[in-house]
Amino acid sequence: MSDVCMVFFASARCNLEHAQAALARSLTVQRTGPSSLDVAWPNTNGPTLRVSLVAGPHVRAEGHQIAAQTPHAPAMAACDARFEIHIDDLAGALDEMNTLMEIQMTLQDLTTGLMFNTWTGKLTAAS
Repeated sequence: MSDVCMVFFASARCNLEHAQAALARSLTVQRTGPSSLDVAWPNTNGPTLRVSLVAGPHVRAEGHQIAAQTPHAPAMAACDARFEIHIDDLAGALDEMNTLMEIQMTLQDLTTGLMFNTWTGKLTAAS
């Protein structure tokens, strides 16, 4: 099972095309499906991470559970979509952390969303 970083946001703020354009400013991006991208650091043998866009009532429900009992609960109530960054090799992605960090920062800045990492269990707001 892969680890996932999720960036929750209001769907009216952003779509996959916006994310693709923003990520392509500093990373190599390839569209791999109607709602997914492969993203890598240019000209390296580093990891390629899959970014997918997920939306629907289940996103709001899962976000509510994640944000419950945190100061981020009111902001999460407006989130009905999320970008998921799928990480098959967490140790490798953290060892070469530039790719993961660039994707996280780009998507969080683009959406002004809330980021949740499954491996830390922490929810953070855009700064």
